[in-house]
Amino acid sequence: MGNPETKVGFVVGQGFEDSELKIPYDRLRQAGLAVEVIGARAGEELKGYRGKETARADRGIDEVRADEYDALVLPGGQSPDHLRADARFVELVQDFDATGRPLAAVCHGPQLLITARLVKGRTLTAWKTIQEDLRQIGADVKDEPVVIDRNWITSRQPSDLQAFSDAILEALDVGASPHEAAEERAKKPRAEVAKGGEQPAMSASPRRRST
Repeated sequence: MGNPETKVGFVVGQGFEDSELKIPYDRLRQAGLAVEVIGARAGEELKGYRGKETARADRGIDEVRADEYDALVLPGGQSPDHLRADARFVELVQDFDATGRPLAAVCHGPQLLITARLVKGRTLTAWKTIQEDLRQIGADVKDEPVVIDRNWITSRQPSDLQAFSDAILEALDVGASPHEAAEERAKKPRAEVAKGGEQPAMSASPRRRST
């Protein structure tokens, strides 16, 4: 089990890809970590793109600081495109990346990294339509289930979510303090590629919408 003092923030806007919030959120909660959804305002109801999941923001963007979190997760869907129009979310991503702690983005999540002007010279992956955007900016793009580059963990799509979640948990090594683990990962000069697997069945949190 993880350290319950380890806090992970999910940066979420309207239209998030349902499974890309639900699966890693559930995995981290089940591992015993403290998980918070960061939205535009505390209590905001956030609806998934596919209409299967809803989540409620635990914290508003004006209430949080980057150094409160041991890892930050950027789910995909329409959410990153909405959030990158808000300078407060872009600044949070910039400030968090500067800590060297694990920063995880899946699918369209790297759109926030693009707007934060962080991707040039980095190695990562993303949804197939975002990959060419990243190349044109000067990123080294890998079409693999999980790509790890120092403190960054990136994945392409929902079928990669088991490996994505595993990589986040590994980055928050339970045998060391989360900050020490993040600092050690940030020192690694080489990008690493991990292979994916099948998605696990997860518990219903954030809550599933009734149909």
